[in-house]
Amino acid sequence: MKNYLTTALLLLLLASCKKEFTTTSADSANAVDASNETAALTTVKATYWDSVFTRYGGGWTGGDVAVSYKLPDNRVMWLWGDSFLDTVYPDRHRPIIGFIHNQVTTMNLQGGDFTTYYGGNRQNPLPYFNTGGSRYYWPNLACMNQQKTQVYVFMDKIKATGDGGAFGFKTVGVDVAILNYPDLSIKEIRPFSTGSVINWVGASYEGDDGYIYIYGVESTKYNKYARVCRTPKNNPLSTVTYYNGTTWASAPEQNGRLLGGLSENFSFFSYQGKYYLLSQENLLGPKIYLYDAASPTGPFTNKRLVYTTPTQVDNWTVITYNATAHPEFITADGKLLVGYCTNEIEKGTGIWKDADTYRPYFVWLSNWQ
Repeated sequence: MKNYLTTALLLLLLASCKKEFTTTSADSANAVDASNETAALTTVKATYWDSVFTRYGGGWTGGDVAVSYKLPDNRVMWLWGDSFLDTVYPDRHRPIIGFIHNQVTTMNLQGGDFTTYYGGNRQNPLPYFNTGGSRYYWPNLACMNQQKTQVYVFMDKIKATGDGGAFGFKTVGVDVAILNYPDLSIKEIRPFSTGSVINWVGASYEGDDGYIYIYGVESTKYNKYARVCRTPKNNPLSTVTYYNGTTWASAPEQNGRLLGGLSENFSFFSYQGKYYLLSQENLLGPKIYLYDAASPTGPFTNKRLVYTTPTQVDNWTVITYNATAHPEFITADGKLLVGYCTNEIEKGTGIWKDADTYRPYFVWLSNWQ
């Protein structure tokens, strides 16, 4: 899961005080709308998509990140970080095997033809993206070249710190896996950035101006700030320029902050000629917000609460994080699918005893524009 050591400690302190958050109902969502002068915003659970990811075997059975990307052939590719493979028993517990650091899955737009990509074999599974050393990868965002021949997957490069527990790791850079399309075989993996000052896996957006925009996250002790760079769509990674608040510069250190209070992962997308940014609040908070954007570089306005995630799954207390939008599933009447990740870390055993504590959940947003 993502690097939230400091903020997770704060969350656990809040949990110890038994502060509870509940699912936002349609009525409470409308109350939020009234304060923002937006009529009839409603949020309901996407039970069908929850059921799609309630799996028992034959491939992926649980994990986080849960970022989706629509391929030209109408398959949807899903990226997963630490995740499980193959077996979940009828009572939803799993054996302590099949855990790997990343996988890829694909499906059609109805959630069928679910296919899992990983290394090794069922008896000895390996990550799909493998460093071949002591480091490991968490894939976080995807984009394609203009020719639609290659998929670019941006990945956190992770080092185990030896501290143990759920937060015994450190981000040491970002690498990019270049996949051949349509078979998604790995052509090569190349470095993109080093260090962890700006983690370039926040979100991506393929503009209609010939550029792919890659959003990074700068983490401070109490806040996370979005930054953005861009690369030409016809030849990704050939050049990269960084937005400094006014124009585009060639030096990464000239990059400027766009917006604070965000999650480590978020979504930037367009719909019917408008731009939007969706993010869970900073510090692992349960609230999910949507912003209007004037352009891929902002400014960002009309911040509104669209959902408050629950912190209970069955009998387990969970953290929720990295909410993302899935605009490829927008319905004919304009409903937007939004997902968020869950993880049980209070006791550290829930992800084996209850597979539903470590997986994404989904809601539909209506009248969110």
